[in-house]
Parts: sequence; C-alpha cells; structure tokens
Amino acid sequence: MSGFRLHDWNDVRLIIAVAEQGSFAAASAALGIDQTTVSRRISDMEAAIGRPLFTRRRSGASPTAAGMAMLARARMVAAALSEFEGGMQGLTCLPSPKVTLSASEGLLTYTLIPALLGGKKVELPLDRRLIKDGLPELAFSTVHKGADIAILATNPGEIPQVSGAVHVRKVGTMNFVPVAAKSFLDQAPPVNSFAQLADLPLMDIGIYRAIRGLDSWNGLVAAKGEGEVFIAPNTPKLHRPLLDGQGVTILPDYSVIYEHRLAALDVSVPPLAVSLWLVAHEDALREPSVRSLYDLLAGMFRASEWYREK
Repeated sequence: MSGFRLHDWNDVRLIIAVAEQGSFAAASAALGIDQTTVSRRISDMEAAIGRPLFTRRRSGASPTAAGMAMLARARMVAAALSEFEGGMQGLTCLPSPKVTLSASEGLLTYTLIPALLGGKKVELPLDRRLIKDGLPELAFSTVHKGADIAILATNPGEIPQVSGAVHVRKVGTMNFVPVAAKSFLDQAPPVNSFAQLADLPLMDIGIYRAIRGLDSWNGLVAAKGEGEVFIAPNTPKLHRPLLDGQGVTILPDYSVIYEHRLAALDVSVPPLAVSLWLVAHEDALREPSVRSLYDLLAGMFRASEWYREK
C-alpha cells in the first residue's frame, strides 16, 4: 500500500471540526464549506488509509478509534499551523529593510540625494512631488556590487554589462554642456565655437575619459599640454574650483538650474551624452520597499524633461 500523503492542510481542520461539532453538517457550517465537500474530503482520507475515521449516524458523526488517534495529532498540527500563520502575519508589521542605492558620486550628491531626501526648496531635474508615499530607510553608495538598486551610465546605444537574473531599464539620457562660473565668463575672452574652448583653461573629471559619448570633449582635453588641465576625481571635487573661476568644464545641462553661479556657454555643442539605466536583481525587487523605490525612480527620470534624448 502506498504511503498516505496530506494534500491540503485544511483537511486537518476538517477532522477537528467534525469531531468537535458532532456532524458533517455542523462542521460545514462552522468552516463555511459545502457539506458535500466536507464529506468527500473525509471519505478520501478514509479511503487512503483503508479504515473509517468517523462513525456516521442519523444523529451525527463521532470519531472511531482511528479517528480519536488522529484527532490528538490533528490538534497539534492545527496549533502549529496557527503559530506559523501568526508568525507570517507578524512579518507584515516589521519595518521595511534599508534599501541601498548606488550611482556615481556626482549623480548622488547633486541629484538623487536632494531629490529623495532634500528638505529645502531647490530646483532639481527630478520632481520631488512625485514622492507620494513614505520612503524606506535609504543608504547610498558609489559601488554597484551589493546595492539593491544601481543607476548605471553607459555610452549611448549600449546596455550595461550585467549578468544573472537582473532587471535593466533605460530611464533617460544625461546631456552635457560646457559650463563655467559666471564670474569667470565675465572676464574670459568670447568664444564662438566648441573648438575655441581649447583656448580657455579647461577643467576635467577623470572618469570622462572612459566615456565615448564624451569624445568631443575628451579630444579638447587631450589637445591641451600636460599640466594645462585641472583634473578632478569626481564632480564634488570639481565644485569649488569651478565656482572659484578656474576654468571651463562639461556638466549635465541641468546643473545650472540648481547652481545659479554657473552658466552654460553660448556655443553650438556636438553630441555629449550618456545613457542612464536602472538595474536591480529580481530577488531584490521581490522586497516591496525595493520595488516601490525602483518604480519611483523610473517614474521620476522618465517624467523629467532633462533626461530626454536630444
């Protein structure tokens, strides 16, 4: 004879209900299940073990010796199931885990952190009014590995080189323009073309050199003599020297909306852009707080006119 297999945990509750209510009809009413279903499922279990669990009479049903033996075990299982269900319900009351968001230092410092956490009224390319619900506790990193959500930049037309069960979504294009401090431009000689920027002091960010979408700018920098270009490791390190009027650099075109001491140079600019992508592992996205932040960021980028391809 093949071994008995319980196919539905609710069958345990049926045994308890029939024994405690004293009839199949009363058990069906107590459980909100059709009486025919109760009778059939009890009969299926009896057929599987080859003996009756209940004695059936006009006055009702009572456990057989086999039924009494299983009733005690059924109550133990029901108690364990109740504890399990209570534990699962308790998980819904736990606070959302901290969500880690990674991006470049410049994107974090000047765009993402102010947009997500900023309390001051400041012009930004991402609209904070799109945040309708409370955010989870957030952590920020410049390291993609280990982050719940990453925002990666690639050359236009390329997708991020990631592996595994990862969701990748393009959210926009970051367009760059030449900028300088207004105080610098007030004293600098006029320039009429992008190529003439080479005649001015240039300021560069080291990571630009690896981005083919910025090749036109990289060519200007390369043409300058060694030591003639101020090199910063990241955007925040460039901020103060740039505002002090040490030269011209390229930044996202929206930089001038929240840093009013900067101005974009009035010259025709060749295409200077990178593509932005949201990346998250599907396991991370099963956590509601990660999924909601992922969708929020996608909506904020896609709604912004500053991240549209030009």
